[in-house]
Amino acid sequence: MVRKAVPSSARSTANIRPILDSLDREAGVSSTDRVRSDSQIDVLAQDAWADIADALEAGSDNLPPELRAALARLRVVDQQLLQRLTMRTSTERLSSVVEALELLPCVTDDLITAAPRLICDLGFDRAIISRVENGLWTSEAVYIPDSAEWATEINKVGQEMPQKLGPDILETEIVRRREGLLVTDVQSDGRVNRPIADASKSRSYVAAPIISDGRVVGLLHADKYRQSIDVDADDCQLLIGFAQSFRLALGRAKLAEEVLSVKGTLDSMRSMLDYSTDTVHHVSVRRTSDDAQPAPAAEPGRSARPDRTAPASRVPLTQREHEVLALMARGSTNSAIARELVIAEGTVKQHVKHVLRKLQVANRSEAVAVWFNEFTPT
Repeated sequence: MVRKAVPSSARSTANIRPILDSLDREAGVSSTDRVRSDSQIDVLAQDAWADIADALEAGSDNLPPELRAALARLRVVDQQLLQRLTMRTSTERLSSVVEALELLPCVTDDLITAAPRLICDLGFDRAIISRVENGLWTSEAVYIPDSAEWATEINKVGQEMPQKLGPDILETEIVRRREGLLVTDVQSDGRVNRPIADASKSRSYVAAPIISDGRVVGLLHADKYRQSIDVDADDCQLLIGFAQSFRLALGRAKLAEEVLSVKGTLDSMRSMLDYSTDTVHHVSVRRTSDDAQPAPAAEPGRSARPDRTAPASRVPLTQREHEVLALMARGSTNSAIARELVIAEGTVKQHVKHVLRKLQVANRSEAVAVWFNEFTPT
């Protein structure tokens, strides 16, 4: 009788299957228990390796070569599976966060406020969004779950002490190369933003650029301070992915705001036309060049209409009020005017109030009508 040769791999499988089955019975594992979440699988794998290490610690010098080789192969497979698991989890988180980003209102201010919170939803503990203008890096918003006071403190530091970018600052490389950044030794690295590093006590962080028209207009920063673990290159790629999606969201918001601005301008023009149509019924035979003659008296029983279209020389607007009125005529909102003139939004509101009072008008539309009638060349 000739015995057919059995491959060694088949013999190994045949020998180990009863052992694995008995281990399942000892652990009380059924076929339905084997379907677990990603996080459960990760925890089980780490616990299993810890138990194996403890069991083999005493007799590691006496391990058979075959067992040592098998454990080495198993460890390689485990690391590969863990890497794939981490990548899949990060991809799923990014997809979920991008969906949430797309559901936000198309308003730039709202997006800036929400960005750090969405970054924390990716698995980070803290996040900062900053703007980059004229070589200055200035914090815009900070989010720390369950620690609003600390977030406010860090943001205040970043706003009151904006960091000038230069060769001695790491973030300058982000602006120059338009690439992400991983910093692993924050507290001892002299090239970081020291005021923010001191306020945040960060140990390591990742940063990504917000790019518009080929230049960096903002920065995103994130870390895992509360988890007491360092961020890594995968975290950096994750933040870069969010930054790209966030840039698209900002683009949509800008487009929506420009549409509203055009609508505001059209509304102002319509108001101006309505006003002109109303005044066309009140005519006189006085020469328009004869400014010295007094205006005709009001009809009996009818109040005189305020002179809301006084010539520019008769309206004592300051230079700044002229600038604000011109931007109002373009349909700009108070926040947009503030960004354009680099002043606080509260200051813009005060200028608008002064303009309305000086022009003797009730609202922005009437003020814009005066602008088109008196302050623009015909």
